[in-house]
Amino acid sequence: MVQVERSLPLAQELAAVAASAAGLLLTENTVAETLKLITSVAKSIVPYAAGSGVTLIDANARKTSAAASDEVVERADALQYELEQGPCLSAWASGETIVVQDIAKDERWSDWSAAVAPLGVASSISVPLVYASESFGAVKVYATEPQAFTERSRAVLEMLARQAAVLLKHATTAEQAKKLSEDLRRTLHSRDVIGMAKGILMERHGLDADAATRHLMKQAVSEGRTLGEIAAGLVEAAGRQGS
Repeated sequence: MVQVERSLPLAQELAAVAASAAGLLLTENTVAETLKLITSVAKSIVPYAAGSGVTLIDANARKTSAAASDEVVERADALQYELEQGPCLSAWASGETIVVQDIAKDERWSDWSAAVAPLGVASSISVPLVYASESFGAVKVYATEPQAFTERSRAVLEMLARQAAVLLKHATTAEQAKKLSEDLRRTLHSRDVIGMAKGILMERHGLDADAATRHLMKQAVSEGRTLGEIAAGLVEAAGRQGS
């Protein structure tokens, strides 16, 4: 296949990618939303891409998150995870871009190449997501014809991958911080509720703090519920009685 390059200068293409990435940084997107947006950009900027995807992989080679623009990408990627081989996984493991010009003739991942034949994917580019020298995933595009991608395609996708790595690290850090903050708020709220419940028991039954705590714990064990749930129920019931 002879590919005709688009007339849009590479610098303008990369500027468009940068603008899209900057837009993501200005919003409070979760990791999943960021993955979807990067996947959409990857498909739109690489000529002849039939589909694109992003996969995040932890240090134990376990897929933690993924997004795909099309079902064919989902299926092609699923076969890589199932067979534990393929260009996306190799890009992540090696930290290097993997270009497959003709999947049917490529012998590097023979099981995967044979398995994806019915899907109609013929060529691919997989670029690792690297941040602070750590490879934590890959962004990839697939085409339905062999020899579909050029050095220009590779350069654009590598540029996107560099920006995507920063975005995803920021999104992951923000999501983790938000979860930690929510967990902390729930913990503090639970402690406040338990303290209120203890106060109610102390006032009602003339118990000291330790005895009130033991009373809540005994009830929690007997009912198979958490201490926080028992305390919340007691506080809620006391509120209804007092209203």
